[in-house]
Amino acid sequence: MVHDMFCRILHQRASERSPIGSRLNFLLAIVLMCGVALGESAATQATTKPAVKADVTGGGGGVSESEKLQFTQKNVQAQMQELEGRMFQLAETVREAEPESSTRLLLAVRKAREQLIMEQMKEILEKLSTKDLANATVGTKEVLTKLAELRNLLTATDLEFQLQLERLRQLQAAIAKVDKLIKEEQQQQKHTNSLDDLLKKSQEVKPQTFEDAKKEQEANRGKTDDVAGNLKQLGGGGLDKPLASLGEGSKAMSNAEGALGNSKPGSASSSQGEATKKLQEARDELEKERQKVQQELQKQVRGVVMENLQEMLDRQIGVRQATETLSPRIGKGGDRAAIAQVMQLEPAELRIATICQQTLDLVNETEFSVALPPALENLHRNMLYAAGDLKGGRADERVIATMQGIEQDLRDLLETFKELSRNGDGKAGNCKGCKGNKNKLLAELKVVRMLQLRVNKQTLEADADKHRAAAAAELPPELREKVGKVRDAEGLVRDAMERLHQQYGPGAPDEGPEKGEGTRDNPL
Repeated sequence: MVHDMFCRILHQRASERSPIGSRLNFLLAIVLMCGVALGESAATQATTKPAVKADVTGGGGGVSESEKLQFTQKNVQAQMQELEGRMFQLAETVREAEPESSTRLLLAVRKAREQLIMEQMKEILEKLSTKDLANATVGTKEVLTKLAELRNLLTATDLEFQLQLERLRQLQAAIAKVDKLIKEEQQQQKHTNSLDDLLKKSQEVKPQTFEDAKKEQEANRGKTDDVAGNLKQLGGGGLDKPLASLGEGSKAMSNAEGALGNSKPGSASSSQGEATKKLQEARDELEKERQKVQQELQKQVRGVVMENLQEMLDRQIGVRQATETLSPRIGKGGDRAAIAQVMQLEPAELRIATICQQTLDLVNETEFSVALPPALENLHRNMLYAAGDLKGGRADERVIATMQGIEQDLRDLLETFKELSRNGDGKAGNCKGCKGNKNKLLAELKVVRMLQLRVNKQTLEADADKHRAAAAAELPPELREKVGKVRDAEGLVRDAMERLHQQYGPGAPDEGPEKGEGTRDNPL
């Protein structure tokens, strides 16, 4: 295959002495080649199921499609394993000369290992060996997404933003783990109290019961130490207090282990209560640090969101214009060449949908906005409808209108956040209940209003359900599930309003018109 030959050439060049830029390009090339190979594998898995079955049952000679897929998967695994090793070695080599590049590479290694990319590749190979192509396809697409994230990290020009974003992810993961530790410690204390009650009632408790409780406590202490170890690697300010609390919690758990080993549940329960208290303190401090990082990211996230909205708009205009050009040639029994050209526009529309999904993930991850996620979900849904129509060779007025609606929504969102940037996030005028952040609340409400208007329009469209069903039928199963229904979008509007109420309280802006379409200063 072409990418195999390209990789061999890259391996030869990598053995030569080269500057950091060339080496990074080499590593990036491996990521891209892995993606190409997996992409080919996913396409084959999705389109050759009957052929694979025939190979298995027919007993014919030659290499079966299943064997080809397994060979490709093994090749990708080998490339991925080499990639991790080379990134780590290069990071160590350039630590002093290129500290920023070293940090980027170490971050990429950690990300690859935390996402268990190698392990997931092995699972895909096992599924291929058992002819479980459906689950292998799903796993392959998940790995492709992770490889895309790895590629973005290696090519990112805004490394500081990526580092802060990664720090936020690590803090969120640590908080989730501490929550589980607290729950587990509380359950163990409850069990310990029940043992203490039995002893107080002079009932026999088998030594093995205490031993089992001790082992459970040891396991929870081990997990606590693991969380602390990960936080130490994360480093940076703001982690001294949670690390100290985790250390004290681990010590209290150790005391509980000793008490359980000596069949003293009363003393163990007291230590477990102290451990729970320290875990909660650590959790509270981690949450403070998470909020601090999240606040620092807000301005940068807004910039990325606006860039993505602009890119989506530019791409959507291009697809729509191409569709409009081909539309007159497509009618009842229309031009086959034109229909084929329309069908070729589907990947471009899906690319827009992918950017939309990535933006949605970023907004959710950073809690940048309450109202933007449902608006992006609705946009993503309409993009998938448009992609389905294009795949079906449809380019009528309804399809073009869907694209125009997407463009208008993107323009409205762009203008909303541009206005927020011009006015600033701080307090503007008097605002009851919006916690001194009137401009942000106004922007959120404007997005909700835009989404509600779009949902209302979709609800009133004649034969909308029939057309949407036809478009959705052209999509692969995993995308078809994301389309949902109009009532799902209505639920998103309701949920967004509830979250805004919870975040900003019962108050509302007290300026601006009470009725009508509003003004530019108060678009609500």
